[in-house]
Formats: sequence, structure tokens, C-alpha cells
Amino acid sequence: MTRTVVLNGGDLVDGRGGEPRRDVDIIVVGDTVREITPTRSAEAYVAVDEIVDCAGRLVLPGLVNNHTHGTAFGPLFPSGQVGLPREQVLANLDRHLLEGTTTVLCVDGFVTAADLAGTDEAHPVNVRLASCNTPACLAAATIVDGGGLTEANRRFTARQAVDAGAVALGEIGAGHTLGGGGACYRYIPVEIERRSGVTITPRQASGLRDAVLGRHISASAFDRDGVDRALADAGLAGRLSVEEAREIVSAVVLPAFDVALRGLTEAADQAREMGVPVVVHNAAASMTQVAAIARTDVPLVAGHSNHSSFGLREALDHAERLKELGAVLDVSTLDTFGARRLTTGPELLYAMFSAGLVDTISTDYAGGHHDPVLLAIDRAVRAGVVTLPAAVAMATANAADAIPGLAPRRGRVVPGAIADLVVTDPAELRGVGTVMVGGRFAVRDGRCVAR
Repeated sequence: MTRTVVLNGGDLVDGRGGEPRRDVDIIVVGDTVREITPTRSAEAYVAVDEIVDCAGRLVLPGLVNNHTHGTAFGPLFPSGQVGLPREQVLANLDRHLLEGTTTVLCVDGFVTAADLAGTDEAHPVNVRLASCNTPACLAAATIVDGGGLTEANRRFTARQAVDAGAVALGEIGAGHTLGGGGACYRYIPVEIERRSGVTITPRQASGLRDAVLGRHISASAFDRDGVDRALADAGLAGRLSVEEAREIVSAVVLPAFDVALRGLTEAADQAREMGVPVVVHNAAASMTQVAAIARTDVPLVAGHSNHSSFGLREALDHAERLKELGAVLDVSTLDTFGARRLTTGPELLYAMFSAGLVDTISTDYAGGHHDPVLLAIDRAVRAGVVTLPAAVAMATANAADAIPGLAPRRGRVVPGAIADLVVTDPAELRGVGTVMVGGRFAVRDGRCVAR
């Protein structure tokens, strides 16, 4: 039987970038927003199934997160790492849901249609798939890791994925295959510990990588004194020599690097043929190739354009060029406000907002330590670098528009839209109390109730 629910008396930021609408009622019938009206007393509603008191609360569209990892069953990351346990994937989706996200694009890249169907069946968040299974990307993954790739994963090509409903190719050229954050929180520390017995942090691994190969990843950038300092900073002085550190970092990063760079162009060509966008790893090491792709006619989403490998001026100049060429500029929360294992703070994120360069906001993964999108929006609005309506649009309607098929009829609170709705605290945006997905309650009183 079709249910009617009224969100009564809240303020609405509808995802379209306009000013908030004060004191409105949102009438949901079944899975659809039927009407938005000036608020009425609860007593005026006599034929509804439930009235949710939203007085003093803020209602938003469910967030559309266009860059996530660990949100579908199957191999993890575009390096084909062994997938997370089922319960961890579901816990990751719970976390996104509690942060107000109702649609995610999983860019782990080698997930199959069967894996995706199983995920969708198990959790109320709308999970959509991007594929990176092109020949060069598969080769790069196999060089770096590939431990989670079964024969079925290897056979499920990007074209087959799109035919089965994948909405983009991506993430193409991940940090795991291009010497980025994935290498620094995963592969470099593992090899350092194996060789020296010392556990190092992702930031220490990043310092070693930069000293050995530079931010743009080149053997010619080797800085002997810099490596010496990085070894001391990581507690490795006397445990590893400069040459040993150079060998370890180079052996982790370089074998797949050129293959992964080639994968950027290859995937862009395939995405153009298939008529879907390509979501690329945009960082200092890949910026030349990303700019070259932007000069073509493929729809391009430049992922995490606030990547920590960029210098601030470098990032802004690069982003301006990409925008001029028609690319969609995505920024990620990463671990900017919380763990800060890889990032050092919000300076670059804020600069991107201030310069008007941001189109979409995602989380990425940050080794499992990502910050909520609503936290980043709250902090950025308080810092005066973006308005609340504009930032909400970046996290909802803009993301839905950037990747057709990701969130049809979602990302806006308007009559006729799917009722993906978030009720939160305007004084503390991450204080999400209620989430509806397709007109059904998935979060009540800040707790998941749908699985």
C-alpha cells in the first residue's frame, strides 16, 4: 500500500543552488516527492501515514557521492586488492548513509555486475558502478597487486560493465598504480616494514616517495639529502640506507607507473566510444595526461582535484585550464579535517572553493578515514569560501548531472523527484537525524534502521 509521509515545518535547501526556503512541508507519496508547500499545522493532515516534525531542522537532497571506494562487494581499488569483508562493505555504506549520502559511485573498477547486484540487494544506499577494466589498467593493477582479481573480474571488461549498467569508466589511474596516496598508506609501508621491521605512517611514506621520485614521479627527481631526512623522520636511520630506500620506493611505484599513465588515454578513448564519462585520478603525477584528455571531447570528471600532491598554485592553475576545457572539477574531503594521515589541512580545498573552481564534492577513501561531505561543507561555509546552497548543489544535483545514469531523478528536492531526503541540524550539518531513500526511512534519530 502506498504510504504518505509529511516532513513538516523544516527549512529546505533543494539542491538547485537557490536560497533556502523557510518553513515548508514536503509531502512524500510512495517513493516520490509529491508537493512542497508552506508549512501547515500537523492537525491539517488527516489522511497521511506519518508526520515528521522538522521544525528548526534543515532538509537537503540525499547526497550523491561520485568517488568512493569500499562500497561494493568485490576487489578493492583499481589495483585489484583483495576485497573488504562483506560486513566491512556494509559498515562503510552505513557510514555514508549516516553522513547523509544516499547514492554512491563505487570506483573500485573491477567490481562485476553480480557483485554490484549483491551489494544493492543488501543495503539501501544506491550503489552505482564505474569500471576501469581496460587492458592497460588491468595490466597496471596486476603489476602492483591484483590479489583480489578472480578470473571473472579479469574477464568483465569495461565494455561489458557499461552494457550491464556501469555509468562511467573510473577511477582511471588510481593512487595505488600512480604512486599516490594508495601507495603511501598501503604498498610502501608494507614493503618498508618487511625490509626493516619498522612501521611507518602514510605521511612518512609520502615524504620518502617525494624524496626518491618527487611529486610528479620521476627517477630523475631523486634527492639524496631529502631521502636522508625522510629516513630520519620515519625512524629508519640506521635501519635502511639511502640506496635501500630508493630501491624500495622505486620498486613499488615505477613498474606500473607508465602503464597506468597509458591507461588514462586508453580509458578515455573507450569511454568516448561507449558514450559515458571517464573519472580520472587527477594529481601532480597525472596532470599532463589529464589535461590532454580534457582537450578531447570525452566527458571528463577530474577526481580529487585538491589532491595533496599538488602545490597550491599548481593545483589552481591546472584546475583553471581544465575548467576552460569543459572538465568537471571534483574535490574530495579526504581526511582533511579529521585523521589527516595524508592531508595537512583545508587550505587547498578552501582555495578551490574561493576561486569558483569546484563542480562536485566527494569523499574518496583516505585509507578508510574520509571525512563526511557535510562536515566539509559546514567548515567551508563557516570559513566564508562558499555558500551553503552552492555547496549543497555540488554534493547533489551537480554530481547527478555530471554522470548521467548515476542518480536519475535524484539530487534535487522538487515535485516528481525520487524522495531521497536528509534532515539535519543547521548548526552542525553532520548531525544527520533522518534519511529517506526512495521514500523509505533508512535513518531515524541518527541510527540506521533499514538493514
